Amino acid sequence: MDETWMIFVMPETGLCAGDLAQQAEKAGLRTKATCFGTLAEGEESKVRSFVDGLRRNCRGSIYARRRGFSIEDTVICARTFRLDESPPWLPRYTGQIRRYTS
Repeated sequence: MDETWMIFVMPETGLCAGDLAQQAEKAGLRTKATCFGTLAEGEESKVRSFVDGLRRNCRGSIYARRRGFSIEDTVICARTFRLDESPPWLPRYTGQIRRYTS
């Protein structure tokens, strides 16, 4: 079963969201860099291992929590994907359909 985690990065770490996304991709995870950090998604054991490693290496500078939606879901960045002609729920619905039918 896949899990998605939000990883918030403190500026003191010296890591930017792009660097964190590259590290996650090397660990075999799907990623999305955001304004606050990175979304990492993949097999449960891989994601948890990656997050635990970050917590050990960057003690107190990283906050990570499990996200209830996949990377394709636009809950966080709904404004970015909103189309004026479409209803506001359509991008989220489309993302969920892609996730659960692939």
